[in-house]
Amino acid sequence: MSNLQPVNLQAQSYTQRASSAWQRLIEPHPSIKEINEFRRAQLLVILTLVLSSLLILALLSGPKSVDLFLTFGFVTLVSFALSKTKYFRLGAYFFTYAFTAIGYIRVYQGTASSVEISIGATVHIALILSSALLSNRGFLILALLSSIAAFAAPVYSKSPFFDIEASASSGGVVLTIGVILYGIQIFRANLERARLNEVTEANRNLEDLTANLEQRIGARTLELETANQQVLERATRLQLISEISKEISSVINLRPNELLNRITHSISEKLGFYHVGIFLLDDNRDFVVLQAANSDGGQRMLNRHHQLKVGTGIVGYVSQSAQPRIALDTGEDSVFFKNADLPKTRSEIALPLKYGENLIGVLDVQSTLRSEFDEEDTNTLSTLANQVAIIIYSVIFKERVESGKPLREINERAEKLGIQTMQSGYSYLPDGSITNANLQSNSSVDRVIASGETAILTLPSKGNPSILAVPVKFRERVIGIIQIEAAEANRKWTEDEIAMIQSISDRAAYALDNARLFEETTLRAERERLVSNITTKIRGTNDPQEMIKTAVEELKRALGATRVEVVPNGNILPPDK
Repeated sequence: MSNLQPVNLQAQSYTQRASSAWQRLIEPHPSIKEINEFRRAQLLVILTLVLSSLLILALLSGPKSVDLFLTFGFVTLVSFALSKTKYFRLGAYFFTYAFTAIGYIRVYQGTASSVEISIGATVHIALILSSALLSNRGFLILALLSSIAAFAAPVYSKSPFFDIEASASSGGVVLTIGVILYGIQIFRANLERARLNEVTEANRNLEDLTANLEQRIGARTLELETANQQVLERATRLQLISEISKEISSVINLRPNELLNRITHSISEKLGFYHVGIFLLDDNRDFVVLQAANSDGGQRMLNRHHQLKVGTGIVGYVSQSAQPRIALDTGEDSVFFKNADLPKTRSEIALPLKYGENLIGVLDVQSTLRSEFDEEDTNTLSTLANQVAIIIYSVIFKERVESGKPLREINERAEKLGIQTMQSGYSYLPDGSITNANLQSNSSVDRVIASGETAILTLPSKGNPSILAVPVKFRERVIGIIQIEAAEANRKWTEDEIAMIQSISDRAAYALDNARLFEETTLRAERERLVSNITTKIRGTNDPQEMIKTAVEELKRALGATRVEVVPNGNILPPDK
């Protein structure tokens, strides 16, 4: 059985219409907007309506003094009419002052049975209503006039049986009521003022908070936009550096000078720099010599074999300290060495070209704008400088292919630049540096090499970090070992970590084998080229003695030998005539 009760829509409609009619009836004039004035006007409407209803009921009951009720009714109706207009204040004063006056008029006429009844029936009620309807000044004036009229009643009253003590008592009551109501009115006004101040202060704080919040949001938004812009610029710069690296890699087989010049032009074109130069240390490491440049001024510097003493200028400073250096304003930087070939330079950054820990040269980048470079540029351009250093390392050994220099001479050149040509491995240290390393042979390492399986060389213990050894295998042949030492003493290697390292090891093996094949191909091509060159030169003459002489000279140059002999055989060479 359903518990839902039917809804009487007709009764609900009557209630809504009655409520709407009552709201329209007590609604003050539309011109009244101030909240306190609106409430006073609405209170006057309600009081006059209620009092009108009560007076009608009293008249229907047949009172003895009909004139008094008619007077009250007239005052009430006039006050109601005024309350519905924009002159509601006049209605409030008329209502309260008239009701008060009616009481004292009865005392004056002597129609009241006693002073207390006449004053108590009208004046007391009028004072109470006036405390809510009138302003503080209007109520104070009414209370003072009522008190004076009550105390002075014996003077103007026409009643033959007037009680002076009752008059004094009524005056005291009126005065007391007036004082109490006035105090309440003052208290209420102060309370409203305090609340208004609190609301005002709260609104002010809210406005300040809103303003601060908007400022913080604006500042935060600006920071985020700036950060996003920086990230975008950095991503763009890294993308350009990646493109530069790809372009360099695609022309790695160019002649050394052409390759280095291509590097400077690529950096300048893609990153928009005025001048890019590559300096290399000389054999004695006393000077840095310009090897390649993109700008017209740089070409003039190349033609006159421009070089800087280590420690002189920004490039010389970097070649001495092996640390990047930025000149935000070349006119103010005391380290800047002004160059007449590059008059448009306003800011400059120089970065060390390092292979491992060894400094081999300096990458110099110059701009026509002041304050062009910052720490972010140092980081991104350092990445590019490291790649250029590797290219230069390759170029040094490629000199043998391009110029026919003996390997011994090239190794000596590399050693003078601080490059070690034969290394057994590398170590990554906690400070971020990479050094050369030689694998120390022991039983544990030998077992890893023999078995080709990953092993933990040292178990984690107090004071002894765990060491993991992962073989680098290519086609089941161990070609190296990745040895990792944990940073924490009690570190335990997880299966996921070991699997990740093994995956890296596999990829490293393929990369190393590709590098080996490339090196073998390069050496084979060099050998074929040398053989072809020597053969061509030998065939350039028909004189057997000249052929032998040519063969000896070319073999000596190619092998870097100090002595080459060809022992003639009479069965091969014809006898001298």
